[in-house]
Amino acid sequence: MTTYSQPGGKRQKVKERAEAGDYFQGIEKIEYNNAASATDTLNYRYYNATERVHAKTMEDWLKYSLSLTEFRNASAEYPKISNHRPWDDNSQSIDNYKRCIRAFFDLCAKLGIKYWTALDSDLLPITDSWDENKTNWDDIVEYVHELSQRYHVKLLWLAPDLQMHPRYTTGAITNNDANVFAQSASQIKKCLEVTHRLNGECFMIWPHREGYDAIFQSDVARELKLFVKLLKITAEYKDRLNSKIQLLIMPYCERKLKEMINYYMWDITSCLYFLKNYGLDRQYKVCSSPGHHMYMANVYNMLGGVSVSNQFDLSNNKNVTLMMKSIIDQNCIPPGGINLKVSVPRDTELRDLVVCYVKYIDTIAKGLRIAANIVAEQIFSKHVQQRYITYYSGFGSRVISSDVTMEECEEYYKKNQLHEAASTKREHFDFVFQRYLDTCDHI
Repeated sequence: MTTYSQPGGKRQKVKERAEAGDYFQGIEKIEYNNAASATDTLNYRYYNATERVHAKTMEDWLKYSLSLTEFRNASAEYPKISNHRPWDDNSQSIDNYKRCIRAFFDLCAKLGIKYWTALDSDLLPITDSWDENKTNWDDIVEYVHELSQRYHVKLLWLAPDLQMHPRYTTGAITNNDANVFAQSASQIKKCLEVTHRLNGECFMIWPHREGYDAIFQSDVARELKLFVKLLKITAEYKDRLNSKIQLLIMPYCERKLKEMINYYMWDITSCLYFLKNYGLDRQYKVCSSPGHHMYMANVYNMLGGVSVSNQFDLSNNKNVTLMMKSIIDQNCIPPGGINLKVSVPRDTELRDLVVCYVKYIDTIAKGLRIAANIVAEQIFSKHVQQRYITYYSGFGSRVISSDVTMEECEEYYKKNQLHEAASTKREHFDFVFQRYLDTCDHI
């Protein structure tokens, strides 16, 4: 657990150490080269940012962002220990945070990525002193603004860290202590203001610890009211800032916390119901990992972004392609894009650190190319339409578009006895899909 600084005297502002050199010396900017060999791992074979694929550029479809949290390996899941990076001396000084941020921007520039995300605790040491935090924030915001202009990298979303401080052990938003509720609200307010000042496009709330441990000592109804209240006043404050920021929420944490609790948003369904039930679906969209949760969010037009972590199996080309096909089918790029929450072992050399990101960026771009080809040739869309053909006319169309009574269903059944169900041709189309995957290099 990160140690939190205690209130103290006014900190003397110290200039960042003038290190004009490149933290990733010897590594050139990663370029697109579709003829790159298997061992040319510092080239993109599939990701060509400006190339148009299915009427949009690859950069637009993918909207990649890098996570400062994983880059620093300093979240609650990654207890802060020495990581032998040339920019990080493991101190809680503002200078050290600045060096880590600049190294992160160096990496974004090398990869050609234009967006970044972070928790507030990645940007500065959060102390228990109001005045010290305010001074630190002013300093960091000015510094990040200068780096953004220099590197042409933009903030996609910022999120308050509502789990790392010991006060949030039993929850932040739904804590049983009103003082903790006020503190978490103040932290959200400050993060929202910083996001606005840095021209961020989205703002994330990540309810890591919101849930109950033991039902016999928890007032769940009251805690849900607190949850709703804070989400509502966050949306109201965003409007008072006259900001067009898209509010996002991450319904669950992929990495299981050791102290397992019953989460109020443990999956996409509980999150969507919660937002809809309390009328919050107009203000918030949902970020999800790839797979079923993402598909369901898309169906309800609530997908706010995709979070890709090390747990996502890049070797499964089918799942990568289905992720991108889901986005293309909606013809709407999620405002939160694809956030790469990728981490590497602490003893990984810098070249391998860069290669890790190249691997994720290029593999997902390959999935985009295959998905665009599948959508363009319409084999699967025609198959799906044929499977549901009985719902396009007659009784079936009325089932979808208007009211149908139980008596009408019975009457239709009497006149149309069920015949043998048509084959889904599952093996055939599964093999067709596999052939699309196999022919990617020829696209």
